[in-house]
Amino acid sequence: MNDSMELTILGRRLSIKSGESEEYVREVENELLKKISEVKEKTKAVGTLDMALLVALNVTDELIKTRKLLEDVEERSEELTRLIERRMAT
Repeated sequence: MNDSMELTILGRRLSIKSGESEEYVREVENELLKKISEVKEKTKAVGTLDMALLVALNVTDELIKTRKLLEDVEERSEELTRLIERRMAT
């Protein structure tokens, strides 16, 4: 797509270009705004930079946990595949 889009996050207007569809970019924007709201409810951070950093920390935490979960699922899947292959060979 690579179209220019305007986003408003934490009161700041951002002009971005993306190879993704506008629908997807809006989904990302909405998810970010949801994360910002969650942080606002749980903290007394009022500065834009503090808020952005707290949101970034929360999102990074979720990313790391999701990657670990995915690695665990992949390992278990490989174990199950090997088990099935052994049973089929006998």
